[in-house]
Amino acid sequence: MHNCLVLGNAIALIAPEKMCVGFTNGYKDFPYWKVKEALAAMTPGSAVSFNRIGLFHFAIYLGLAWPKETLDEPIPLVCHFSGDASSEPMASVRLDDLREVVQNSTVRVYKCSCEPAKRMRVVRESLARVGEEGYNLVTNNCEHFVRDIINNRKFSYQSFWTFAAPLVQLPRLLIGAPIGGSIASSASLSACVASSLTKFASLGLINPDMDLLEISLSGSSGLSASVDVNPCCTKVYTGPNQSIEQELYHCLTCGITGSRVVCRACVFMCHTDCDTRCFNDGPGFCDCQHQMCLVSSEAAPFDEPTESAESVVNS
Repeated sequence: MHNCLVLGNAIALIAPEKMCVGFTNGYKDFPYWKVKEALAAMTPGSAVSFNRIGLFHFAIYLGLAWPKETLDEPIPLVCHFSGDASSEPMASVRLDDLREVVQNSTVRVYKCSCEPAKRMRVVRESLARVGEEGYNLVTNNCEHFVRDIINNRKFSYQSFWTFAAPLVQLPRLLIGAPIGGSIASSASLSACVASSLTKFASLGLINPDMDLLEISLSGSSGLSASVDVNPCCTKVYTGPNQSIEQELYHCLTCGITGSRVVCRACVFMCHTDCDTRCFNDGPGFCDCQHQMCLVSSEAAPFDEPTESAESVVNS
């Protein structure tokens, strides 16, 4: 039995064949000053929550997102149903830097051992729903959103326990709106500040199945997001960073072997007709020198060898 009332008998109520939110596998709590340790324990495509003193604010951790062609550190990206008093609409599904969502809350990391393909679906669906509106504290809150995507079951144990049992109802001050109200105050929406992500043209996220997702945001609070799959070399986002977990390949045709590797996106774009072999899933960065990876419309067609490609072959 969990020691938190709002979680109740979650283990017994979640069908075992469904993908877990984490209650079936347990969770671990981290104080806000140990957010780095919390991040190290997170699995992309799984659930996290933040204890707002009586209410848990739920979100989905998507992974580390890299701003394009900058030296900025990667952003731990979450997708959640949230908002702030200055945004329009006040509540929507949005993307945020997890470190800005934490505030002074305890971070609960739900353990997840689901396969990458399942977690990839969660990440892709989360991104597809950015900008959705219609927040309702009782029927469509942050927990409904997370469980709907991960479990295919739109349910909130917090709403159930808060409104079904008068003796355990939380103070309305914590709820932020009259019972049955359609929109809660910014306090119940996790009191996020306006998103800092929109200062970037786009973000690059390596999905659990190792595809590069290019995420372009629009709107003052990241109210919509367009996603392209493997549009460019991963190094455009990550730079020469050896610690990036991604799928890497050798290209026997171009002589990129040994410690030199190319990313999956470059295999699809630059090495379509080459003899490529998967090297590993691990840390590393792409050594591809083909101009098509780094230059857009002005580059030569894929099937025409470029000067840089010839130099790689002859080296």
